[in-house]
Amino acid sequence: MFKFTDLSDNDEFKAEDYRLNPKDFYEKRRTSRRPYVFDLRSANDYEESHLPGSHNLPIEHFENSIYQMPFSGDILLYGGENGEVFTAAEILYDNGFDTFHFVDSYNSLFNQIDDSYLTIKEDAQKRIQEQLNANPDLWGLEMTVEVKSPLKGIYSLNFIPAPEKGEGHIHLEKESLRIRITSQCIPYLEGTELIINEEGELEARNPQMSITKLHGSIEEQVEQLLVDQVNPMVAAHGGVVSVHAIEKADVYLAFGGGCQGCGQIDVTLKQGIEVMLKENIPEITNVYDATDHSGGTNPYFQS
Repeated sequence: MFKFTDLSDNDEFKAEDYRLNPKDFYEKRRTSRRPYVFDLRSANDYEESHLPGSHNLPIEHFENSIYQMPFSGDILLYGGENGEVFTAAEILYDNGFDTFHFVDSYNSLFNQIDDSYLTIKEDAQKRIQEQLNANPDLWGLEMTVEVKSPLKGIYSLNFIPAPEKGEGHIHLEKESLRIRITSQCIPYLEGTELIINEEGELEARNPQMSITKLHGSIEEQVEQLLVDQVNPMVAAHGGVVSVHAIEKADVYLAFGGGCQGCGQIDVTLKQGIEVMLKENIPEITNVYDATDHSGGTNPYFQS
């Protein structure tokens, strides 16, 4: 059996300099321009459950994979209960990495949730309390997140009567208000604000993670979808997608970074992006790739 070594007492490496509590870990993941999250547990544990967007890299393979680590962006680590994160952090430190952090364990990310993850604006609090006072049968609010990508989701709020207790749900109390969330929401909870939006409606919004309603011209809606849903997905591979042109109902996209020259671009376009655009913007007829892939680092055709 692989033996984990806790190297945190090394004179040079100070584990506390890179250690985050769960809330700060989620905040770093949410606000980093390029977060790379690694799950150090076994493949079986990873398959059972993992943080959305994380990459499985069991600790016994970590050192041999060090050359694949990104030198730009923030490396975020979590593991099991056996101190894997200390070993991995020491390896990163010894190999010259300094933009990395870790949390004690995967379980801590789900077991240490409290009301500090949420903010309720004063006008929203007043609106909620008025609704509860006017309807004594209501227990509080339920917040759900329809996950669209590892770092993006559609947030919903609903008033509910007293819920039955069940697994997979967490009850929080904030400003004397009760809020019920599912465990699926936890990775999207930190930084969430309950506000009264521009339309005067109660809304749960997360500055970096919320997907807002589409509005504006076709081009503006396409741009919004690329920012909210497409680019967060391809960014993990160093890619970026932008609008090249829109002619009537035809959309021409440009693929840059790691997407330029990628041999899987047809699959990405046809099965992923085109389907997403047409589902969300019915006016779109066709989606085309306008990229010169021969200029990429690994082109699938040459001119």
